[in-house]
Formats: sequence, C-alpha cells, structure tokens
Amino acid sequence: MGSRDRLVVDYTLLEDSKRNLGQIHKVFEGIDDRSEAISDIWGHDRIAEKMDEFVSNWDSYREELVKNVEDLKNHVSGALKNFQKQDLDLKNATEKHGKNGGK
Repeated sequence: MGSRDRLVVDYTLLEDSKRNLGQIHKVFEGIDDRSEAISDIWGHDRIAEKMDEFVSNWDSYREELVKNVEDLKNHVSGALKNFQKQDLDLKNATEKHGKNGGK
C-alpha cells in the first residue's frame, strides 16, 4: 500500500475553516443598513438615490451570502465530525482486532 492509497484529512484545516466561516457569518450578519444615517452626506438627490439603490441591492446579496456561508460552515462541520467518527471507529476496530489475535 502506497501513500496514494490513503486518505489524509487535515483536521486543523477543517477546524480553522469552520471557525473562520463562523466569524465571516457573524460579521456579515451584523452589518446593519446605515443608508439613512449617511444619506445627507451625498449632497445631490440623484447620488443619494443611487446609493440607496446600491445599499438595497447589497442587503439582498448579503442575506444570500450569509445563508451560503452558514451552509458551507455546516458542511465543513459535518465533514469534520464524520471524519473524526470514522477515525475513532477504525481505531476501535483495529484495537479489537489486535486484542483478538487477528481473529
């Protein structure tokens, strides 16, 4: 059996990815609509109107992005749990096999 016959799972990478996705989710979810608070700084009504349009579109896309980031975090978390369970199951089976003298 060569190294090409093995699956190597980087738990640190999966755990870091899960944590980072959680932080990204928290940041994007916590961004409030501040368009009204800054509408006076644009000066011209058409500029303010276009900025309001931009913010409105951004809010829609942000909601979708938040959902996608949360879904991705859940998938990474599930993969991590499943790989850890498989490792434990293999360890237990190997130990049981060793105690039974290969039977």
